[in-house]
Amino acid sequence: MDISEFQKLKKNLRNLSDLGKFPYHRGTLFTILSQKKVDSVKRKYPKIAERLDELADYWKSNKKMPLWLNLTPIMRVRLLLKALGFSKSEIAKSLNDPEYVEDERLKEAIWRAIYVDYVYSPLAVKHQFARGKLGEEIIRRWLESRGVDHKDERDMRKESEKTPDFFLPVPIEIKGKEINWIESKALFGDPRTHSFYSKKQYSQYLELFGEGVVVYWFGHVRDLDNNVMDGTFFSSPLRNALLDMRIYTMGIDKHSLDKLEKLIQNLAVSTVVDLRYDNDLEIEHAEYVRIPELEERENFGEHMRTKEFVEGMSKLIDLYSKGRMLLICKERNWKKCHRRHISWVLRNLGFDVVHI
Repeated sequence: MDISEFQKLKKNLRNLSDLGKFPYHRGTLFTILSQKKVDSVKRKYPKIAERLDELADYWKSNKKMPLWLNLTPIMRVRLLLKALGFSKSEIAKSLNDPEYVEDERLKEAIWRAIYVDYVYSPLAVKHQFARGKLGEEIIRRWLESRGVDHKDERDMRKESEKTPDFFLPVPIEIKGKEINWIESKALFGDPRTHSFYSKKQYSQYLELFGEGVVVYWFGHVRDLDNNVMDGTFFSSPLRNALLDMRIYTMGIDKHSLDKLEKLIQNLAVSTVVDLRYDNDLEIEHAEYVRIPELEERENFGEHMRTKEFVEGMSKLIDLYSKGRMLLICKERNWKKCHRRHISWVLRNLGFDVVHI
C-alpha cells in the first residue's frame, strides 16, 4: 500500500473491533494496530511515569485507574504496581501469578490485564513469538523443498554476533537479484519500523554478508526499500494462518468423528487440540495434541484465575506457530462449553475464532 493509505489505516485503527472494517487481511490490520499501540506507549510512558505519587494516591482513594493513565492494560498495571512500592522482581512475580497480590481489586486488575492486553501481556508476547516462528517455518520449508543449502540463526550464532534468520552459503536468485541472506519479520513494514531495524540489523547484514532480503509477512509501504518484500513470493498454505489469524472450534460426538478428517483437510488444519479429559483420538492429517491445563472441568471460570490456566493458554498459542488449529470438545453448542472461555481469551489477543 502507499504511504497515504497506511497513514489513513493507522489513524482509523483504534481497537480490535476495527479489524473487520477495512479491505485488508486481519493479520495486516492487527499488526498495524499493535505497532501503533507500541509507538503510543513509547511516546506517553515517560511523562506518565513522572506521576507515580499521584497514581498511588488515586488508587488508594478510588480503587480504580485514573483516566489519564491511558496506556495498554499491562503497562497501566506495571506503573500502578511500581507506584504502590512493588520492586521489579515483585512486579514480575505479580504478572506471572496475580494470586501473589493480596489486594483483591488489584489482583482482579492484573488478571484482566493479562487477558485483554494484546500487545504487552505474557500471552500477547507468546502470540508475537508464535507469529514469528510461523513466518520462519514457511521460509524454511520453501528452502528445503528446493534443496537450498542454508544455515538458520542458531547455526550462525557460532560464526557471527549478527545473525539473519537464514544465511545462504551459496547465493540464490529471488526476483532477479542474488541474495545471501533472508530476514523474516512478522511485522508490517512501515517507515518507522523499517528505519529502526535497518539501523539495528539490516545494514549490518549487508556489510557482513552482502545482498539479502527482508520479508515483512503482513505487507509494507510501497517503495520502502529495494531489499524489502512481502510474503507472497513464498507460496504456502501456512501463510493463510498468518494472514487470517483464524482458529476453529468444534463439538464432536460419535456421529461427527467420520467427518473430522475431511474437515481437517478442507480447513488446512495443522493441529487438533483436544479439550476433553478422556477418549484420545487417532488423527491422520494433523498433529493431535492434548493440553491438560485447558481440559473441561467444573468451575472453569474460576480455573481461569490460575497460573495453570495461563500456562495452558501459552501452550495453545505456541501451537499457532505450526499453522491453523481446531479445538474440539464434547459439547456441540460452544456457548455451553468451556471453550467459550478459551475463545474469549483468543479473541482478546486478536484471533478470529470460528465455531463450527
